[in-house]
Amino acid sequence: MAFARLAFRVLFILLILFAVIGLLLPSSTAVERSIVIDAPASEVFPHLNGMRAFHAWSPWSAIDPQTVYEFSGPEQGVGSRMNWYSGDQQVGQGSQEITLSLPDREVETRLEFGDKGDGIATFILHPEGDATRVRWQLRTECGWDLFSRYVGLMLDGIIGAQYDKGLRDLKARIENRLQRAEREPAT
Repeated sequence: MAFARLAFRVLFILLILFAVIGLLLPSSTAVERSIVIDAPASEVFPHLNGMRAFHAWSPWSAIDPQTVYEFSGPEQGVGSRMNWYSGDQQVGQGSQEITLSLPDREVETRLEFGDKGDGIATFILHPEGDATRVRWQLRTECGWDLFSRYVGLMLDGIIGAQYDKGLRDLKARIENRLQRAEREPAT
């Protein structure tokens, strides 16, 4: 009986500590990656400003070939939307919609992951000479959800590598296309 009381007290103290520490954690999380692409912003922007264009280089597109994608709204700009459904935990289900589009400067999207939360992803383009730095940011609000606050501590490790891969793929796609265009004779 004494052991049960001790175990209950220890468990109760651990639960209180979990809650107190959780309340002290940040109520929002941000992840950011960037890359320099050897192309002007006008060549980069179309690859960010539409959900079909984003899907072509998205790091999540190749994870589960069985994922179902649905596209709606305009091809480019505000309202361009993608919904996806996958049995793979890495992909899951959700939607992404462009909510802000500033030509050759910025694209902002609203992400919804169902019961897993939501966030705002932003692409910001900065000219660097003849090249463009692309910054890909994700911001999420945890509010009073203690579990989300703990997950927020790991978010960079969870998606940071995917952001790096996606940006490398975007860079290769754009730079290879421009190199091919330079090699082809003008007609």
